[in-house]
Amino acid sequence: MKDINLLNNAAEMALYKFLGNELLDETGSKEVKYFCSDKLLIIYEISRGKIRNTEYQTELPLSALSWLKDTILNGFWKLPSEGGLPKDQHRCMAHFNNEEIIIGRSMNAGNYDKSGFKIVNKSRKSHILSSWPQEFQITDERVEKVLLPLFERLGAN
Repeated sequence: MKDINLLNNAAEMALYKFLGNELLDETGSKEVKYFCSDKLLIIYEISRGKIRNTEYQTELPLSALSWLKDTILNGFWKLPSEGGLPKDQHRCMAHFNNEEIIIGRSMNAGNYDKSGFKIVNKSRKSHILSSWPQEFQITDERVEKVLLPLFERLGAN
């Protein structure tokens, strides 16, 4: 597993294919950019502040995307009676290319009172604090509008 630098400058961004971006607020101070390589989906998040910016980055193996998509659509978003996960199961874990990926249901997914998911790569260190794993949260609405179409574009069945 190769460490990836934070994609916060043109030189680093140029090493990866840019897939798109989304602004999370009206002021443009919160933005998410999506990149990929032949092995990874890279999700770069920035919150621009008056004094300094806060940057996060999560790297996921492309081989995990089909599992993430299936776990969301056929696990969390289906009732147990329809074949979905038991109602008391709030997270799932799997390994891809020696990387431990966890997806969990969140009732405050980055926005207060907005349900969604927290996706964690336990095998990669946070760019903020090396004792933390990489993770990001995303609302159900953004999963439908942005993440699932992106997964399909990258070949996730």
